[in-house]
Amino acid sequence: MDILIKLRVYLWLMVLSLWGLMIFQFLEDEGGGLQPMRWLSSKPSPQAEEKAPAAPTVSIAELFPKPVEDLRPEPLPSSSGLVQNGAGTASKAFALTSLPRPAREPAQPSGLLLVSRLQVQPAPPAARPPSRPPAVEPAAPKGFSKVQTRHFIVFSEGEEMSKDFVQTIENLHANLMLDLAAFSPWARDERVTIHVFRSQESYRKVTGRPSWSGGASSVKSRKIYLYESDESIGILAHELCHIYFDSFFLGGKTNPLWLSEGMSTLVQTERGLAAPSWLKENMALLRQGGGYSLSEMLTVENTTGADDSSVRLWYTQAFSVVRFLIRAQYRSSFYRFCTHLKNGFPIHEALYRAYGMPFNRVKALEYAWRHDLKSDKL
Repeated sequence: MDILIKLRVYLWLMVLSLWGLMIFQFLEDEGGGLQPMRWLSSKPSPQAEEKAPAAPTVSIAELFPKPVEDLRPEPLPSSSGLVQNGAGTASKAFALTSLPRPAREPAQPSGLLLVSRLQVQPAPPAARPPSRPPAVEPAAPKGFSKVQTRHFIVFSEGEEMSKDFVQTIENLHANLMLDLAAFSPWARDERVTIHVFRSQESYRKVTGRPSWSGGASSVKSRKIYLYESDESIGILAHELCHIYFDSFFLGGKTNPLWLSEGMSTLVQTERGLAAPSWLKENMALLRQGGGYSLSEMLTVENTTGADDSSVRLWYTQAFSVVRFLIRAQYRSSFYRFCTHLKNGFPIHEALYRAYGMPFNRVKALEYAWRHDLKSDKL
C-alpha cells in the first residue's frame, strides 16, 4: 500500500511539473522577455551610437538623381471622392477601387524549382558559384551623416542622430519583431536603410511626395524616407511594418491593401505606442454600426481620390479587422491565413483553411467581427 501511495505522489508531481513548464513557456512566448519601449527625443546630437568607418562623400544629386520611385507614402491624403452616408456607411459608388496596385517582381526561392502552386522539388545540383566580392557599404551623401546599428543604416541630413534616437529605433525593431519575426526572417541579418530629412521641403524634393505625406517606404529596396516631425517615430513604426510584413508577399501574390495598412496601423498603435489621433473617434463609429461592409472594404485597391474622413474610417476598419484576426485564435492561424493569400487563394478560402468553421465566408467574418466590437471581448 505504501508503494502505491508513493507512486501516486510521484505521478502527481510529474503532472504538476509538466503543467508548470507549459505555463512558463506560454507566458514567455506572450511576453517576449523584452523591456518596454522608451519614448525619446529624435533631436540630433554630436554623438552617435555607432559610427561607420570614414568613407568618401558623394553629392546628393548622385545618390538621388531623380525623385525616388516605388514608394508608399504615409499618412493619408486630403482630397474628395468616397461618399459617407449616415453613421459612416459607404455609398454604392465606392470610389476607392479605381486603380490597381503596382505589381511586384516575384522572387524565386533559393535552391528550389517551383513546379506548381502546391508542389516544389529540389533544383538539380549546380556548380559552385564564384566567390562574390564583399558588399560595399553605401557612403553618406554630401550634407548627410551616417550611423550604422545592428539593424539599420541611418542617413540624417546635417548632424548625426542622437544616441537616444538610435536606441529608440532599435527598441522599436525589437517590439515589431514580436508580431513580424515569422514574416521577415531576413531582418535578423540584414539592415533597413532610413533617410531622415530635416525639413519637409528637402524630403519632398528628393522623394517627389505630395505635401500631405509624412514618410514613404520602398519594400523592394528596404528603404524608408521621412522628415523630422512630432509624428516621425509613429510614421517610422508604420513604414517599418510595411518593410517587414509586405516583404513576405514578394515571392507570391501581393497582399491586399486592407491587410497591409491594417497591420501597419496595428503595429504603429500597439508596438510603436503612437496611435493616430483619428483612430479613437473612428473606432467609436464602428462600434455604433458604422463603417463599410467587409465585401466593399476588402476590395479596395487604391485610396487616391477619396476624402480624408472616409479614408481614415477605412484605415480604422482595416486596423480593427486585422486585430480581430490576430486575436481570434492562435498567431499561427493568422500566419497560415497570410500564407494562403500569398499562394493565391481567395479571401474566403484562405479564411476557412486557416481558421476553420464558421469562417467559410466573408459575411461570417463580418458577423463575428461586429459582434466582438459590440461585446468588446477581445
